[in-house]
Parts: sequence; structure tokens; C-alpha cells
Amino acid sequence: MALGMMWRRLWLAGVVLLALRVDAQPRVAAPAAPLPAFTISVLTFGPGDQVFEKFGHNALRIRDHRTGSDLAYNWGMFSFNEPNFLGRFLSGTSRYWVAAYPTEQVLEVYAASDRSIVEQRLALPDSVAAALVARVEANALEENKYYAYDYYRDNCSTRLRDHLDAVLGGALRTQLQAQTAERKLSSYRTESLRLMWEQPLTRLGINIALGRPADRPIDGWEESFVPMRLRDRLAKVQVGGVPLVRDTRVLYEARRMPEPPSYAPSSPLTRLLTIVIPAMLVVGGMAVLALRYRASRTLGALTMVWALLSVLIAAVLLGMWFGSAHVFWYRNPHLFLFSPLALGLFPVAWRAMRGRALPAWARPLAWTLTGSTLLAWIVVSRPDGFILGAIPFLGMLPLFLVVSTEPRA
Repeated sequence: MALGMMWRRLWLAGVVLLALRVDAQPRVAAPAAPLPAFTISVLTFGPGDQVFEKFGHNALRIRDHRTGSDLAYNWGMFSFNEPNFLGRFLSGTSRYWVAAYPTEQVLEVYAASDRSIVEQRLALPDSVAAALVARVEANALEENKYYAYDYYRDNCSTRLRDHLDAVLGGALRTQLQAQTAERKLSSYRTESLRLMWEQPLTRLGINIALGRPADRPIDGWEESFVPMRLRDRLAKVQVGGVPLVRDTRVLYEARRMPEPPSYAPSSPLTRLLTIVIPAMLVVGGMAVLALRYRASRTLGALTMVWALLSVLIAAVLLGMWFGSAHVFWYRNPHLFLFSPLALGLFPVAWRAMRGRALPAWARPLAWTLTGSTLLAWIVVSRPDGFILGAIPFLGMLPLFLVVSTEPRA
């Protein structure tokens, strides 16, 4: 019995020593998942104060975990000191370029300008991320960095979009084109007017300058010329069943009023008033002039001012149509509103100012210009057409009063 007890104790001690020996052996750790070489994000900056900042901006952030670099690639670089900057901009030959800056510096600049900053980190496979980095770095070389800027078809946002689409094998374009604009009146014109809602005079100028090509409905791919639209579209894209955007962070929230989500055309009441009020002014003005015949000199001067304004605008529109690469200025229907025929108003206004009899063709010219304006109102079916039409109608009001009261030769 004592012998059996001793063997059991020895056996138990052996088991304990064996367990301690096994536990003392070095353990091989499971291999850790390799860290990605790059983290790539899309940075979107909201509208700013200047006219060229109203459309927002974006950049591609590339963090290289091998070198520790963190750069933001910006395709919106330009300089007012470029030779003939204004002429090149109007002719459609502006030269922009891409440049890379430390991301922290970029973020500080935009936050100091009170422009919102949103970062979308992309879920790109390592091979795709490496291909994107290679494309962008090659594009940033001195011999490749310049490009001919087009504010709708080739800008900071479309350049970023196109690089991303290239490494995704066209998947981005396919999905964005499928994301048809939900907004009823989405076009290059409506997007431009939407973003200029705080600057009515600039908005008016853009509205006059844009021709018929700007009124074509656009899809999600084309709409992404606006950085904020591209940001919203990317959030819906999937590649291989996986969302393209891994996560989204608001790095800075601006204190300014946010951009309107969609374009709000003039209300029916506003459109009606732009017709009724000028018509009432015409009728009332004719009645007043019937009593105060000598007002023709002042009315002649006002007609001269309108003629000068109309001819200048017509000259700019025709010049941009036939002398610029900006296709969105072509086939401009506002030539019906600001007609080159206004050249004929100069002798009419001059005779009225001098108190002389008007030429026999003064009244037919006035009615021709009126018909041109009415035709534009009817044919030009687009936002704010009625409001724009009221401008030449009011401008021609003095002419109507002159030809209605002055004797003709």
C-alpha cells in the first residue's frame, strides 16, 4: 500500500514537471496582417468667399506608410500673374497645374478661410492604391503637371475623378453615370446658379454668358465637376460589392451658411410680376408723355444708354461664341434679348436727344426688338428666363415712349 502511494506521487510529480517544461518552450506568434503601404483619401473643401471659390475644391490625400509622408495633391493651381491671364481665361486656354503640399498645411489654410473640410478614406486594394499613387506622382512631374482648364469638363474635381476611375477600370464612371441627377433641373447652368446664390450680380452675369450647351441635363458623372457633388456620389459607389468609401470624417465644419442642396427657380408669382410690372410701366409712361411732350430728350438719352449696353453685351456673346474654346458660351439665346440690332438705336436716340424728327424706320425697329425679346421669353425654356427677359423690356421702355410720341420724318 505504501509502495503504491509512493508510485502515484512520483507519477504526479512527473506530470507536473512535464507540464512546466512544455509551458517553458518558446511560442511562435501568429503572423500579423501586413500594413497597407498607402492610405488614400478624398478631401473636399466647401465654398469660400471669392467667386472662384464658390464651386468648392478637392484634393487627393496620399499617406505613404513606408516613408511617413502625408501629401495632398491639388489640381486647382493657377496664377493671376500668368501672362495674359484674363485673355487666356476668356479664350478657354487657361493653364492650370497639379501640385502636392503637406496635408496639415492645406487643412490649416482652408480651416482659416472658414471652408468646410470632409475626408473620405477610400477602401482600395493595395495594388489599386499603388497604381493610383504611381499615376498621380507621374502627373505631378514638371513635364506633365500642366493642363488646359475647363470649368465644367476639366477642372480640379474631374481630374481627381478621372485618375480614380482609371485605376478602377472604369467602374467609377459606370456607377456615376447610373446615378442620374435626382434634381429636376440639374444642368451645368442650374449647378452654377445654385452655387452663386449669394452673389446676385455674378449669378446674373453667368446666366447671360452661358449658351444652350449649358442647359443639357447632366448625369452623376458630369455633375461631379462640383467637388461637393463628387463627394456625395462617391459615398454611394461600390467596387466588387464593397463600398468605395471606408469611412468619412468632418475635419472642419464651416460657420458660413451651407450651399443650397438644389437650384430653386423663380416662383410663378415672380415670373408673372416680371411681365405685368413692365407692361404697366409702358402704358403709364405713354400716358405721362402724352401730357409732357418735352421729356423726349431724357428718354432719348436713356435709349442711348440701353443701346450701348445691349450692343456691348451682344459683342461679348458673339465674340465668345466664335472666338473662344468655351463651348458652353456657344449658341447663346440671349442674343435675342441683347440684340446686335440695337446698333440701329443710336441714330434714333441721337435724334430724340436733339429734338429732331425720328427716322421712319424707328417704330419698326422698336417692334422688331420687342418681338425678339418676346421670342426669347417663349423659346428659351430655362431657369430665370422671364427675369432676364424683363431687363431688355425695361431697357427699351424709353424707346417705346419716344417712338410713340415723337414725330417721324
